[in-house]
Amino acid sequence: MSLQIQPVVLSGQVVRLEPLTPAHSQGLYNRGRVKADWAYLPRSCFVDQADTRHWIDEALNTPGHMPFAIVDVARGRAVGSTRYMNIRPEHRSLEIGWTWLGQEWQRTAVNTEAKLLLLSHAFDRLGCVRVEFKTDTRNERSQRALARIGAKREGVMRNHMIVQNNYLRDSVYFSVIAAEWPEVKSHLKALLAGDAAPA
Repeated sequence: MSLQIQPVVLSGQVVRLEPLTPAHSQGLYNRGRVKADWAYLPRSCFVDQADTRHWIDEALNTPGHMPFAIVDVARGRAVGSTRYMNIRPEHRSLEIGWTWLGQEWQRTAVNTEAKLLLLSHAFDRLGCVRVEFKTDTRNERSQRALARIGAKREGVMRNHMIVQNNYLRDSVYFSVIAAEWPEVKSHLKALLAGDAAPA
């Protein structure tokens, strides 16, 4: 059996993941202009709405990618983006990546629930046996966040990508495999309950 991935809306209590469209450009531009938030992504922040629309067009036209807008349910606003990428149907494997959030939504239940929705769909609906993540070795916050959700660190791919300012990036890989998913799912639900609780 191989993956059959189709555009889908994934809905939770605090966040909804919608297939990315040009209609999301204003919301994403409003929240994607902080340079520091994009420091470890392949490109820098949005400079204007035309730039945002161009980024959306690229995301929609990249083979093996299925991008989502991350929508704050309470406010009805697009607050960031994420995607399935490096989709390998013959191996029942994919990557969750290109994830970014506006500053107000970082370190909140939004990211935790987005990961729960994406992983649940990948394992429970698509029948994945592996979901992977990668991040810049310099991005210690991302590495801590991936370890927090229960992903296992696998190793480093050296000189893996040329990113902003022609920097030669080493990438750290993490993954969750099917045998680990039930435990990771329970862990994510517990984290989400804690993240969503009033301070």
